[in-house]
Amino acid sequence: MINRREAIVAGVAALTTSTILSTTARAETSENPDIAPIQKLLKAHDEAFTNQNLDGVMECLVTNAVIIGTGPGEVWSGPDEIKVAYGHFFKGFDKGEQHFEYQFRFAGLSPEMGWLMASGNVTGKKNGQDMGYPLNISLVVSKQGDQWKISAMHFSTLAGTSSED
Repeated sequence: MINRREAIVAGVAALTTSTILSTTARAETSENPDIAPIQKLLKAHDEAFTNQNLDGVMECLVTNAVIIGTGPGEVWSGPDEIKVAYGHFFKGFDKGEQHFEYQFRFAGLSPEMGWLMASGNVTGKKNGQDMGYPLNISLVVSKQGDQWKISAMHFSTLAGTSSED
């Protein structure tokens, strides 16, 4: 089992590696056209998620993708685990009733790999009632053929847990 120090060292190493690999484009604004492919991918994921379209979500991911959430044990890898996780995520809001608004983004892109970090808010409805929460998200993306796909995603929120989940 990996301890906290090893996890931090691994995270710093991964960040350093992605920074080194990001030689083609690096942006600190959502206005940079060089990072448009990653933004488009995140938007496609968010739209599929909002519409509770599991096939659409999975289309945004590589086969061996890894998703990590906010709390302990919130790590899902591979299609089977990710499908189960998203099934639970879909219970947190009414279908078609979410809106993602990112205030700022940081990204880097090379010909075969990229990364994006964003912070913002999610608003929507659950059981017809308004809801919202802040969201931090980071993606590592890779090129498959001529398409960008999410290889790894981390999200964190301040949302409380529900007894219905």
